[in-house]
Amino acid sequence: MKNLFISELIPEFLVSKEIEEGNSKSTIKAYNYDLEKYIEIVGDSNIELVTPTKIRLFIKSLKDKNYTKRGIARKIATLRSFFKFLIRNEFISKNPMEKISSPKIKMEENLPKYLEISDMDLILEKLKDKNLFNTKKSERYYLLIRLLYATMARVSEISNIKIKDINFQERFIHLRGKGNKERIVPVDRDSLILIEKYLKNRLIYAEDDYLLVNTRNLKLSPRVIQKDIKVIKEKCGFSQSKQITPHIFRHTGATHLRRAGMDISELQDILGHSSSNTTRIYAKNDIRNLKKSYDGMHPLSLKEDLRINN
Repeated sequence: MKNLFISELIPEFLVSKEIEEGNSKSTIKAYNYDLEKYIEIVGDSNIELVTPTKIRLFIKSLKDKNYTKRGIARKIATLRSFFKFLIRNEFISKNPMEKISSPKIKMEENLPKYLEISDMDLILEKLKDKNLFNTKKSERYYLLIRLLYATMARVSEISNIKIKDINFQERFIHLRGKGNKERIVPVDRDSLILIEKYLKNRLIYAEDDYLLVNTRNLKLSPRVIQKDIKVIKEKCGFSQSKQITPHIFRHTGATHLRRAGMDISELQDILGHSSSNTTRIYAKNDIRNLKKSYDGMHPLSLKEDLRINN
């Protein structure tokens, strides 16, 4: 047990998160990245010598590198989980994270970023422009954006869609989410027609093949999808500061559905959230529904004799 270094215990921690807690590969990868970043900045050391001071040094370094509060909070959460694992398995006797607090994030900073409907219209229109998008990938680009927006799926879920997961008659797609949880999401008719056209242009495919593939008929990895979105953003002429990532389309679809009046519990089912508290944040992205309910229910808004006459 003596002289165990951080780097030596990371693999065991990751196995625990994957096997015992059922975390997805992308989550495991994120944990590994965060812990390697800690070693890169502070250095590898005996786990018994990690102190709150060293962790604060790491946090200060992240802040100096202009990491967002959310990014810093994620790395703190990773360290908290890692040292909790070490305590539980008796690798250490004191938890250095007990005295570390996460940065306070204001509600407006915590709200999910999303695109307006006008932004979506612009992207979908420009993707049809042969002068801008005139490569073998153009058809894939258009389908990718439609899928991300229509299903509100995570990038790993989009990557893992197989042809057999699509029910063209009932108009839904079967997704596999975090912790291998499965769910069914409805899809609009036009997006399904687009999928059918896309498949007709494939020379050969089987029901068990992945929907989104490259020129070698191999499934698109999340990393390739992220690169595709980056190309689309640049070609559509959006500024560097404009956040457009695969996950933005998930937030966008969810925000637009909530704005249109979709019930939180229904939205929760579509997004695959285990808790309604996670979904409820989309309600805070738009006050219009809340204001409509308020105006239609509060006595001060309804009763003529309570109103102030100018």
